[in-house]
Amino acid sequence: MLTAKIFGNQDGNYDRYYAVAGIDAEALSHAKNIFEAYRGKGVILNESFKDDVWVVTNQLRKTTLRFCPNEVSFQRYGKKWLRCGCHNFVDGVKAYVIFQMGSVGLSGIKAISNRLVSLVESPNDVLPADSHVIEFLKLLPGTETKDQVIEDLEERLLFSRKRDAKGKQRILSEFENYFRFNDAMESFWQDAGSKEKLFYFPLYLWWTLTAILPLRATEFLLTPRDCLEKKNGENILAVRRSALKGGQGKVRYNIDGDYMLMKYSIPGKMAAGIEWYREATADMPISDLGTLFLHSPHYSFFSRGAPAGSIYYTYQNLSTCLRRFQEDVMGIDSDEKRINLGDTRHLAMISLIVSGGSPVVCRELAGHEDVNISSHYYSNISRFVECATYEMHKKRHGRRNADILSRRSVATGASVEVGGGRCDSAAYVAGNISDCIRSMGENGELGQCICCPHFIDGERGRHFLFSDAGEKKKRVDDDSNYLMRVLEMARKGRGCNEDIRSALLKLQHSSSRYSRCLLENMEGM
Repeated sequence: MLTAKIFGNQDGNYDRYYAVAGIDAEALSHAKNIFEAYRGKGVILNESFKDDVWVVTNQLRKTTLRFCPNEVSFQRYGKKWLRCGCHNFVDGVKAYVIFQMGSVGLSGIKAISNRLVSLVESPNDVLPADSHVIEFLKLLPGTETKDQVIEDLEERLLFSRKRDAKGKQRILSEFENYFRFNDAMESFWQDAGSKEKLFYFPLYLWWTLTAILPLRATEFLLTPRDCLEKKNGENILAVRRSALKGGQGKVRYNIDGDYMLMKYSIPGKMAAGIEWYREATADMPISDLGTLFLHSPHYSFFSRGAPAGSIYYTYQNLSTCLRRFQEDVMGIDSDEKRINLGDTRHLAMISLIVSGGSPVVCRELAGHEDVNISSHYYSNISRFVECATYEMHKKRHGRRNADILSRRSVATGASVEVGGGRCDSAAYVAGNISDCIRSMGENGELGQCICCPHFIDGERGRHFLFSDAGEKKKRVDDDSNYLMRVLEMARKGRGCNEDIRSALLKLQHSSSRYSRCLLENMEGM
């Protein structure tokens, strides 16, 4: 939500502010009033808000502000994804510029107006990842196409900031935020009232679903209302996935043409939650797009009706929900501690990579188009393992003093003798080799005891794999890089899903060994 500064009293003793939730008729009326106030003070030299070019001055120099885009370019590019007329777009730009006046200098105002006008003069895949562009788009009436553009821009902006900040802050902090948010959501959901649950349910389902199926937020928000079915005893969820990944395919500017309906098996608890939400909202107005989520619970939470032109639960609604949860429930007031809609999909993908290489994960990885962004996260999988292990250790010992790791020996339980030592695998002790065939050697050999987390070295009487954490971290990093190379080969048609599964298996084993090594060292301190 944008907060615009407007004039207080003539002496300047105080300022007044206007909260802008969207650029509608009311907001335009406020914008025109502010225009007249600046015109009366000689800051704006034009006679009418309707003028295509404004001349503004700060007494030192004059600056011109251009508002009308090239009509041919607008029809070719902007109209298709904004789905509004040129006149409405221009009014929106003028209003946004007026709302920035009083907070931004004239040179900055000119840069903003030029940037916004250029939005509709170029293809949307080359739009600038700029905070003003994103904020402006959020204020326009929502469409699923516009939401997709916003999500892409937010993700690019977030990644560029993290890349620029590399070395200035710990990359590990983003993973800590991820685990902290998960704990907060689980705790909150147990005690929340019905009104809170209705408001936060889209966020809750988005979070829990991305733990097993990485989705773009805009794909998730287009989940159809009738999304559940029972098949062979399984709960099957239908979601919409973009059919335009990697720039492939013709853009049709409609949901049926630009999205594919995909079905996945989900846990019973998640299915029960969806059924609860559908029943609880059964008497509310259904979205024009026939989507699962309704905007009535969202706006009633703030004790007001949905704004004019609202057709479905939008990306902006989910962003607001995420912000409110982190501020009101978690008490977060720092950007460094927040999670964002744009990066959790990648974090969820890392969690899946480390925890299990299902066919769903292989398919997601093979079709993943954001190579540069994803490589930023995959290159830090070892840090993710460190953070996940530390969280595991904290939960074992409670949170009384998370920074002091208490001493504790690890009970290995029953074990049996094997070549060179002993094995504490409960499955192997019971005569089952399931853990054995999951143990992979340095060159991909299965059943290698010395590379198994359950192997206890006969000479030193402890788990052999706990001896060198640095070496195991390097192995995780090497296996992560290998996975990236395999994925690139698959994308170029020179690999297959079996190669991806093999690379995933190597990475999962090295991650498991590194985690157990860290945990043993923590417990033994």
